[in-house]
Amino acid sequence: MKISVYCVDSVAGEIEARERQIAARAEELHDHGGQNALDDWLAAERETFWRPAIEVQEHDNGYVVEAAVAGVEPGDLHIRMAPHDVVIEANVHHRHEHTGDALLCEFATGSLFRSYHFAHPVDPAHTRAQYRNGLLRITAPFARRTT
Repeated sequence: MKISVYCVDSVAGEIEARERQIAARAEELHDHGGQNALDDWLAAERETFWRPAIEVQEHDNGYVVEAAVAGVEPGDLHIRMAPHDVVIEANVHHRHEHTGDALLCEFATGSLFRSYHFAHPVDPAHTRAQYRNGLLRITAPFARRTT
């Protein structure tokens, strides 16, 4: 299924906002008996949002980013591309629709957020994204060089 990609000039503000959320939660954890700053930060990051596993490959003509987002409805995915960055976001909801009691549930729920910074500029307007079998695939061609 094809996924819409939104072109933006920068994603720096979004990334900074997420870092502020994590920092605030890490401070709360530390104030309530946290052990050390790094452990508090990592715990806060896990609590604040879900970071799906990704793989980034560089090819002759651009990058391919694959993200493991099983369980996310394709229409809930929001992808923003800037010349050097990609941001993937979604709100993930998991419900127990079975009649029995859940004895174990490891499905993620809440806010999905993942970003990646490209070493070489890409062309956001020609970036494409597809979702299939729980895998999001983003193809981002390199930007044309101007001389």
